[in-house]
Amino acid sequence: MIPPTSSQTALRRLLVIVAVVVGFMIYAYGWTVTNIDLETPQDPSRQENVSNALQELLSPRIFEQDREQVTSTTPFLIDCETGDSPAAVEEVIGEPYIVVEPTCGSASDVVTVRAYNFAPGAQGQFRWIPAEGQSRPRSVVGTGQDTVILNDTGGFEGEIEVPRISGSSGQQHAIGFIASVPAGPVRFSETSNEVVRRMVETIFMALVATSLAIPIAAVLSFFAARNLMRSIRLPLGNLLITIVALPLGWWLGSELIGAVGRFGVNLGSGELLSATSATLPLLFLIGATVASRSVGGIEPTPPQTQARNILSLVVMVVVVVFVVGLIGGLGILVGEQLINAGNSFRPAETVTLGSWLVNALADAVAGVGRFIEILGSVVDLFIVPFAGILGAFTLASAAGRIVTPLLRHASLVTNHVIGGILGAAGGAIVLAGVAAVGMSAALLGLLPPLMAGLLGGQVVSLIYQRFAGEIRPIDQLKRTIRNIAFWVGAIIAFVITFQLLNIGRALVDGILPSSEPSNILQLPLYIAESGIIGLVLGGLVGALTGIHTNFMLGNLLYNATRTILNATRSIEPLIMGLIFVIWVGIGPFAGVLALTLHSIASLGKLYSEQIENIDEGPIEALKSTGANQLQTIIYAVVPQIVPPYIAFTMYRWDINVRMSTIIGFVGGGGIGLLLNQQINLLRYRDAGVAVLAIAIVVSVLDYASASIRERFI
Repeated sequence: MIPPTSSQTALRRLLVIVAVVVGFMIYAYGWTVTNIDLETPQDPSRQENVSNALQELLSPRIFEQDREQVTSTTPFLIDCETGDSPAAVEEVIGEPYIVVEPTCGSASDVVTVRAYNFAPGAQGQFRWIPAEGQSRPRSVVGTGQDTVILNDTGGFEGEIEVPRISGSSGQQHAIGFIASVPAGPVRFSETSNEVVRRMVETIFMALVATSLAIPIAAVLSFFAARNLMRSIRLPLGNLLITIVALPLGWWLGSELIGAVGRFGVNLGSGELLSATSATLPLLFLIGATVASRSVGGIEPTPPQTQARNILSLVVMVVVVVFVVGLIGGLGILVGEQLINAGNSFRPAETVTLGSWLVNALADAVAGVGRFIEILGSVVDLFIVPFAGILGAFTLASAAGRIVTPLLRHASLVTNHVIGGILGAAGGAIVLAGVAAVGMSAALLGLLPPLMAGLLGGQVVSLIYQRFAGEIRPIDQLKRTIRNIAFWVGAIIAFVITFQLLNIGRALVDGILPSSEPSNILQLPLYIAESGIIGLVLGGLVGALTGIHTNFMLGNLLYNATRTILNATRSIEPLIMGLIFVIWVGIGPFAGVLALTLHSIASLGKLYSEQIENIDEGPIEALKSTGANQLQTIIYAVVPQIVPPYIAFTMYRWDINVRMSTIIGFVGGGGIGLLLNQQINLLRYRDAGVAVLAIAIVVSVLDYASASIRERFI
């Protein structure tokens, strides 16, 4: 190793000095920007306030006890010059009394008050009782508090200030002292009972949100794992056929198969249907079944076999949608019956143990009924979109089975011609769909230009490849020029689309495009123009590449899923809770929705990263035997990810319990809503109970999750 020269050593020292100076300047600027002021917390009043707040927080009102109040009063004259001062109270042996010196005074005067013969250690409060009007508490001078603690002899001495009450000169007021003496058994306070109820609500909010997020996040995690997606490729012709078939399949599924699902819901729930609405789905279902059976009886030839497979697929989808709808309708019916049954034997009063148990049983039956009814209502709500999704993928699958064999033997010219036609149709559909999403918000209006930029960049890149010929991995210059060409085309397409669609107006003024139909297709002008742009760019891409070119579908799914997860995770649950409170109202439902959405994004990221870290050996072994992608995931990936998935899920439940506290501050229900109310009312002792409950529950969940991880992982 060659030792550094003196000039190199000096240069290194200089760089170190410069780095230290730059770092010092950065932190100095950060100190100024963050407005750190060490003098403010040294203010005696602020120190006293924070000390009082911490004292009350660390003295939670967990228990309470009935109290008996002992009151003693003494007269007081306002303005000594207006009359004779009241006589001092004489000592009464064994009876509580107070003495005021002097017995007269003006506003803002300070008088000394002594209390005698009250219960030792009792809480007391001074009150000023005017001749007319309500009494008011008076704080002890020097403490700022209107509640005092009596000494071991039941006495107290302090000073209070004479209040300023207009028109009271010459009136005789009274000074009262109220001592609260504990009486009866000690019990949990109302605050403790409410905190326990809210804490249970919080735990189940976190549990429901985590449970709802698990299946969605688990599915998304496979699309967000690069090692699984990078090998997925699809001929461009197949992809374009799928894009063209999806919207039509969605429409057919929603209208036809959705009607079958709605019929199943109505049939299961017991609702009466008109003859027309009942006949159409039944005829469709019976006709599809008969057709499937008739085809099954024919000696299969390749076209007939393909037709039978497609028809069987359609019948299966129809039956699945009908059965799901029927189950949802039965859930609604059974839930209503259970709710009515629970309310039918509910006692009017719960005064005895037996009536309390019967009431608890009625609550349990009605609660199960409400849960089943909600599940049925969810099916009723989503049966039509569910049918649309199945219809879209069914038609796409059928179109792929029919058209793919025809495209496989296309000539070179036909390859590019069909690619241009399908690319134009697919580009128009994609840009129009993205524009429909972009019409909902100004920032989302950037999606059409971004998508057009990707297509435009691909067009210029493909044109360069046509002139440059084959670009090998070692041709670094050509690859660099191709990348530059892509970005040039992307920027040009983005700018042109941005100007044509007038996106700047939406970004500056917040004015969204008009949704009024403006053409023969009954589409808004914004969507129609986007579709035309997509038609041109998509047609060029399809014509230049051809239908036989392999498309990196896995990379597209990976990048899209990662982008969605990152964008969702970047939004704080507090903001999500605020939006859902506006949508569904104040309560735990809004909190569950906010926690679910954020949990999907977080768990999806954690799950996908775990998939990316698995051992690749089992995957390669299964692929070498001819296993497809689904079989590889089931037998090589899933066994490796189950233990860490359990760990991440328990950890997320723990996070959701703590996060629900913050969501409650914006109305998301749970313990946070109660804690926010108590802090706003400056009831720090009650807030201390909530803080203690949160700390206990989080600790218990931490130990429980650690025990589960040790046992199963």
